[in-house]
Amino acid sequence: MVGNYGSATSNESRRLVVELSSPNITSEFQGKHLRSTIIGACIGRLYEAMGWDVMRINYLGDWGKPIALLYVGWSRYGSEEAYEADPVGHLLEVYHKIEEDFKPEQAASKAARDEVAKEGEDKGEAQAEIESKGIFAERNEAFKKLEEDDEKLVAFWKRVRDVNIDNYTKFYERLGVRFDEYSGESQIKPETMVEVEQMLKEKGISEESGGSQIIHMQNIGAKAGTAIIRDRSGGSTYLLRDLAAVLERSRKHSFDKMIYVVASDNSVHFTQLTKVLEAMDMKELADKLQHVKFSEVSRMAATLGKGYKPQGILDACEEAMTALSEADAEKLEVVGGLDNVKEGLATSSLLVQELSTRLTTTHAYDTGAMASFKLGSGPDLQYWLAKLRRLLKGADAAELSDEDYEVLAEEDPANLLRILAQYPEVVNATYHSLEPAGVVTYLASVTEQLAECLSEDAEGDQDAKVTSGLAALYEATAVVLENGMKLLGLAPIAQSLPERADTPVMG
Repeated sequence: MVGNYGSATSNESRRLVVELSSPNITSEFQGKHLRSTIIGACIGRLYEAMGWDVMRINYLGDWGKPIALLYVGWSRYGSEEAYEADPVGHLLEVYHKIEEDFKPEQAASKAARDEVAKEGEDKGEAQAEIESKGIFAERNEAFKKLEEDDEKLVAFWKRVRDVNIDNYTKFYERLGVRFDEYSGESQIKPETMVEVEQMLKEKGISEESGGSQIIHMQNIGAKAGTAIIRDRSGGSTYLLRDLAAVLERSRKHSFDKMIYVVASDNSVHFTQLTKVLEAMDMKELADKLQHVKFSEVSRMAATLGKGYKPQGILDACEEAMTALSEADAEKLEVVGGLDNVKEGLATSSLLVQELSTRLTTTHAYDTGAMASFKLGSGPDLQYWLAKLRRLLKGADAAELSDEDYEVLAEEDPANLLRILAQYPEVVNATYHSLEPAGVVTYLASVTEQLAECLSEDAEGDQDAKVTSGLAALYEATAVVLENGMKLLGLAPIAQSLPERADTPVMG
């Protein structure tokens, strides 16, 4: 139980929709999707701790031209035999092959577009000519058929979507992340998109240009730039689908706030999204949207290479745990032995490494640094919680006397008490900043001061009994430590604490 720390309207539950993870089903589960998953899940828990009703949505990138491009690739490189052996792996292989084939055409199209910009013209005939043949034409035609519910294209899309969701679900389960709804671009109703388009036209926000439906952003108070609603082939765009998604979610969930946990490389998109909603006279709805952005720069792909599947992210973390040194043998024994807790330590290490990284900082995914009991790491937090439970196993549950409390006035226990009392304040500050790194830093300070409190005799003798006063302090520490770890998404490895009626409630 993370705990409820109240909210501005604690008597009236408010609803948050948080969109997180949202991978593209045609490509690898990228570092930015991993960060979105872990940060978004933490944000959901924070809001629940503050009394909000939270709806978690995984908005899959499961529509659009990438799916059409994969279909073109499948027609050239797809193998039913290879698919049966490794469905997700083979689809990734096919997509990478067609991507390589497509690069020369994309480069030529970009060069033509740049030339138009250089000449100051807006005709784009050369670019249109390039995109009217080759893989461009095959992809656009496939997407057109997909949006027209072509039986063959829809069957292919459903096959790809289903096998990826099945794979994602197993990965999320290992990571300890759950969703209330698996949605995606494909789930947006065509009639809602038509509704949005009609509103844009009626209000004079969109216009036709070169066969596309566009919005000149400077005309609605945004910085210069052009937003595309439908491209020249008639295909819907990410912006149109997202505008429709906002309307559908607002009607379905009646949310008070919606947070998109998406990397910074989508900042322009979310600026356009809110500006267009405001131009549609939906400022009240636009004001409920928040983009929690983080650095999209990640080293994960460099570590894992091409073609890795989501499961491989956690497999690499578990493999790293085998590097825990002999010097850590005692700590490993306290948490239950490496063979028994390797998966739990790996997940804890990954979560803390992710959440200790500030949002604007490059994503490291450093498996080499995960195998450590250093202060504030996932394994170290698990160690201290397990150690507390071991110390408290034989603790006296008798009612505390005045003499029992006297020990808490000594310097080290008093300092620990002061740190524990800060927990609700830390949660509240993190709720406002949405920077989980503050919780990680706080928990490290708890364990650091706890180490000061434990005497050499108690540390050296795991079966040593502690006095009733210290037992109450250590139980309060365990409560705070466990709540903080659960807020970060860490499932405690050690067994549950014995209940004591006189355990102080912190916050």
